[in-house]
Amino acid sequence: MTGVLLNVLGVEVHAQAPASLLAPLALYGPHAALSRPVTHRVQVQVRPGRRAPGPEAFTVRTHSAQVQVTPVGSTEVWIHGATQDAHLSVGREGSVITVHTDSAGPDEALMVAFTEVLRTQGFLPLHAAVLEQEGWVTALLGPSGTGKSTALLGALLSGARPVTEDYGLFEPATGLLHGLDAGLRCLPDTLARVRAAVPDLPEPPVVRGKALVTWEMLGAGQRWHAPLTHVEVLRRDGSEVSVRLLPLAQRVMNLWAATGVPILPSNRDWTNDAIGTLARELSWAERTVANHAG
Repeated sequence: MTGVLLNVLGVEVHAQAPASLLAPLALYGPHAALSRPVTHRVQVQVRPGRRAPGPEAFTVRTHSAQVQVTPVGSTEVWIHGATQDAHLSVGREGSVITVHTDSAGPDEALMVAFTEVLRTQGFLPLHAAVLEQEGWVTALLGPSGTGKSTALLGALLSGARPVTEDYGLFEPATGLLHGLDAGLRCLPDTLARVRAAVPDLPEPPVVRGKALVTWEMLGAGQRWHAPLTHVEVLRRDGSEVSVRLLPLAQRVMNLWAATGVPILPSNRDWTNDAIGTLARELSWAERTVANHAG
């Protein structure tokens, strides 16, 4: 594939690479609602061979895998995945991601590199379900299995609007949370709960191993961009539901878990400042959900 791949809030990706290798970037679109005038261009190119991690390499865990990172300087880094080694170089007006691989298959290294570019442009990735209801825009945080999708589904069936199901970009400069998901991605048990709530649900397509129940199938109109006002941390513990205020230190801890560790030195202070602002300025609560919640 050669040409413009996608535009994510003004960050435009140009690629000279096989479509299969670029598949991880499909998380970011293309979505017409996320397109903006171009402010930063990213060139993705492929070279044969692999590059071994350097002696100063360290491990970074993502939400789906882990990579090794070899720092080069304040704006350059190597990211070593299972089948790829991605070199990222970030400039003022554009960035270059050079993928070294002998495989045309997808790998976490490219996704980590592009996410790091988005951080340099002022976008904080958040693994969260986000909804708008009664004037509140709420991000639901918590590890996999704590009931984020179930809570989101329940809110949608009671009139809430979805922003995103699992992943979004928070923009501190505007206070907006930008959604990236076009619907609920369901494993069989979650899909069964959706069908129980929506008996006339059309047969959803299967995307990357999960059924994609689009917002339209649920009769819910998506709001792609929304000013974040509230954060609720879900915790599964016992059989009773309870709600409590969350101390500042625990807010910060949960935000770091939701955004992941930045790998460029220039992004670390920025991420720390963004997390501090979210922790202090938004309304926060922790909700304990029953063990039988999904």
